[in-house]
Formats: sequence, structure tokens, C-alpha cells
Amino acid sequence: MEYTEQQKESFRAEFARRRRRQLVASVPAAAVAILVVLSDRRRGPPVVDLSQGVVLPACVIVILAVLAFSWRNWRCPACDAYLGRGTGPRFCPRCAAPLR
Repeated sequence: MEYTEQQKESFRAEFARRRRRQLVASVPAAAVAILVVLSDRRRGPPVVDLSQGVVLPACVIVILAVLAFSWRNWRCPACDAYLGRGTGPRFCPRCAAPLR
């Protein structure tokens, strides 16, 4: 499908917003990973003294929330197709709309 220049610019702008949100959403996931490593008692005294009964459920909830957000956010602005695992596609794999 051919898009007008105005549509293409709109797709690029929306993709930039979605990409920014995606990168911001990765911060809690990274924080959770660090928290799990720091609270691991098998490696010696924990740096963060939190109970595994608190850490693990909280981590699961944060990871599930980030995954759900990513599943909904990381979509093509033109056709709403999932954009895959990469963080910088130039075109939508389904409709070939320009994203960058």
C-alpha cells in the first residue's frame, strides 16, 4: 500500500513515541533483574535485605506488567502488527510502513 508523505511522517512520529516508551519500560525490568541478583542469599550475604517471599512475587508482577505493556505498545502505527524483538526496525514487517 502506498502512503502519503503526511501519513509516513505521522507513522514515524508515532513510532518514535512508542520506541521511547518501550525504552523507558525496560528500566523497571532491569531494576528487577538487579534486585534479584542483589537479594540472592546463595551468593553470600545479600546486599538488599529483602525476603525472597517479597522479592520474587514483586519481580514476577513487574515482569508480567512490562511484558503486557510491550505486547500492546510495540506495534506498527499503520497496521497494528507486532514489530518483533528488535528495538529499531526501519519498516513494518507486515505492511512495510516506514518507521524511521
